[in-house]
This record gives sequence, structure tokens and C-alpha cells, in this order.
Amino acid sequence: LPGVCGYTRKVDIFKPIIAAVNGHAVAAGLETALLADIRIVAENAIFGALERRWNIVGGDGLTVRLPLVVGYARAMEMIITGRAVGAQEAEKFGLANEIVPQGKALERAMEMARQIAALPQGGIRTDKESVMRHVGRTLEERLRIEAEATLSMWMRKDSHAIGAQAFKDGVEPQWPNHGL
Repeated sequence: LPGVCGYTRKVDIFKPIIAAVNGHAVAAGLETALLADIRIVAENAIFGALERRWNIVGGDGLTVRLPLVVGYARAMEMIITGRAVGAQEAEKFGLANEIVPQGKALERAMEMARQIAALPQGGIRTDKESVMRHVGRTLEERLRIEAEATLSMWMRKDSHAIGAQAFKDGVEPQWPNHGL
């Protein structure tokens, strides 16, 4: 894939991605963390677009993903000033989903991954794809994309019907093929 760290160009991963950040996620580390849908961070985590200090540009998704995650104003502050932010500020910005004690980020990320993996995957992947396809589109286009995704799930009658029936009956669904 083209790019300094080509994996950051991958935009069609519809499985959930969880990052565990323990320590510094700066420059390319920040760009890698931005690939994740969920970021579990240790209380000692530091995030920063420190490229500024060496007159290097963010070339692996920094200027694309950071504004989507934290908003334009906060992204511009981090990118222009090169100021690093700690875990508490990152959580306030929306860059961190959850703060855990130092050394526990991977453990918590794995726990969350197991919880997500236990869920039926078809709806999760379809919803993630929808959200990713919404970026930069009009409200009308986003609603159309969502409707297409909903219809796609309805077409997979086995998974959808199992979930709907289990909800109606007040029982846990039993998923063949893990809800795909």
C-alpha cells in the first residue's frame, strides 16, 4: 500500500479495531492509534503530533483522522503546536475511550475484544462500514447508506430472524456462523 506506513492507507477493515496505549503514542504512534475504533489508554499515556518539532508532516493519516476523532479545532491545535496531551485530556477530547491503570491497557483491550467477539458480527461489521462510508457525505447520502445497510441485514434473514425472535421471546439468541 502506498504511504510511509502503508497500513494506515487501509480503509476497508470492517472488523472492530481496539488500540491499547500504554506510554507514548506520538507521531506515527498517534497515527496508528487513530486507526482504532476504540482506544483503551493507560493513565500514563501521552498523545502528540510531535512531527512539528522536526519539520516533518503527518503523512500517515494524521491530518485526515485526527479531525474526525477530536474535531477540527482540537486537531489543529495538536497539529500546529506539536503539544502533547496526557490520558485525561485525551479522554476529554474523545481521543481516549477509557483510561485504565498503568500497565493494564492491553488486558482491558483484550477483555473488551472478547466481549465484542461474543456478539453476532454481521450487524457490527455492517454498522462500522456504514459509519465509515458516511464521512464527507450529505445527510441525504448518509441516510441512503444506512438504509442500504439495513436492507442488506434484512436480506440475511437467518441472522436477523434469529435475533428478532430471541428478542421477542426474551431469550439469548443462538447464532449459527456467529451472526454473519
